[in-house]
Amino acid sequence: MIRQTQCDVIIIGGGSAAFESAVSAKESGADRVVMLEKAPESEYGGNARYSHTGFRFCHSGKEEIRAFLPDLDPALFEAMEIPPYTHEQFLADLMRVTQGLIDPDLANALVKRSNESVHWMLKMGIKWTHEKYLTQNGRHFFEPGRVIQPQGGGLGQLQQWRAIAQNMGIEISFDSSVSMIHGNARHVDGVRVSTPDEDYDLFAPSLITCAGGFQASPEMRARYLGENADLMKVRGSKHNTGEVLQMFLALGAKAAGHWQGAHASPIDAAAPNFETPVHADGRGNTMNRYDYCHGITVNALAQRFYDEGEAFHSYTYAKTGHAVRKQPGGIAFQLYDKKGIAKFRHGPDYEATFEEANTIEELAGKIGLNPELLAHTIASFNASVMEDVPYQPSKLDGRGTRGLQPPKSNWARKLDEAPYRAYPVRGGITFSFGGLGVNEKAQVLNTANRPIRGLYASGDIMGLFFHNYPSCTGQTRNIVFSLQAGREAAHLSN
Repeated sequence: MIRQTQCDVIIIGGGSAAFESAVSAKESGADRVVMLEKAPESEYGGNARYSHTGFRFCHSGKEEIRAFLPDLDPALFEAMEIPPYTHEQFLADLMRVTQGLIDPDLANALVKRSNESVHWMLKMGIKWTHEKYLTQNGRHFFEPGRVIQPQGGGLGQLQQWRAIAQNMGIEISFDSSVSMIHGNARHVDGVRVSTPDEDYDLFAPSLITCAGGFQASPEMRARYLGENADLMKVRGSKHNTGEVLQMFLALGAKAAGHWQGAHASPIDAAAPNFETPVHADGRGNTMNRYDYCHGITVNALAQRFYDEGEAFHSYTYAKTGHAVRKQPGGIAFQLYDKKGIAKFRHGPDYEATFEEANTIEELAGKIGLNPELLAHTIASFNASVMEDVPYQPSKLDGRGTRGLQPPKSNWARKLDEAPYRAYPVRGGITFSFGGLGVNEKAQVLNTANRPIRGLYASGDIMGLFFHNYPSCTGQTRNIVFSLQAGREAAHLSN
């Protein structure tokens, strides 16, 4: 006979969205809050474990940011350029990169609550550090909206949340998969939990699902994301395989978001198939390849195929992996000369696969491309560079190409100084965009657009984004909807 037990709020998942939901529910008055993490304890944390987990949020500028960085050296802080990031800017960024398809009510909720939610993290005890910056003329410049991240990156954030959760008496069950949902399209009552030792039923008035997307399932990637999608590298957790999402859809939950879309970035072609490593200081993944703005990218036919200088990489990297995926063999090569190499980010634990040569023809031979075709591509690019426009890497400088398709819109410089390097890349997927439909209260909707009583969602399992997203908006989405879901769930449980 199946054992049965009861709690006030069930949290499915063990990543940042799950911890935030659990802490919010507990703070809001829920008595017994139980987190169910599919992964073993050594692998808990979902995608956050493999990311620097930056936060994009509205703020009034430098003085407000100082509250998050109280111990930062005053001279360093004084040299930082941190203009305000307004509601209008954030909303415009969301609308532009999602091509206007994001749900406007959810977009407004995300933007409007972003400041309050990140400040709540500070109040709860999360410690912060600054993001990477570009230094020019002694001043430090950040990309708009991206200034801070939790100390220790994604793993540091998880460890901080876990300590907070344990101090609050929140229970965490590892190796605990959800195998069944108790409920229907009107309400949910609980779940069946499968552990290595037993199956049991856990019931509660409220359930918050933060179980992640389907990106770690090759079958679901191939089904929804298109050609070569099953060959993609999975940057994050191997445990996000989509079965909980499928259970809720089968129950009658509404599907939302872009089901043929995903956060897909260029990644080292030699990266492991799952769970690529992060820098020792937590500041990002060691195998990301985001410096394409400073060079050009070609496919296996030695042809360029996208605008490497369309915008800052924060606004393009999450779709560039798709562009790579669609190329012959799902592979591409990021090319730089001496000037571009100088802009490439390095570090003591940076793992980079590349070939280097003193001529373009020699480089082509090393990476298996036709030397004549590659030389022609680079010569055509060089001839089109607008050298009468100043090169200014700290802003969109308009130094593009003339008469070239596809164009390079900014930061175009000739590849004409040896040595030359080629970094092979593949499409790396972080999270899928198709998921559950929710409202501004984080309630999961059914196919009749009515809330399913007792069911809330946050994190990658939400269907929110289309085509692309502004960098570091995923973590902001998590905290905004987790904070709301926890409050709503606790209210229903009391």
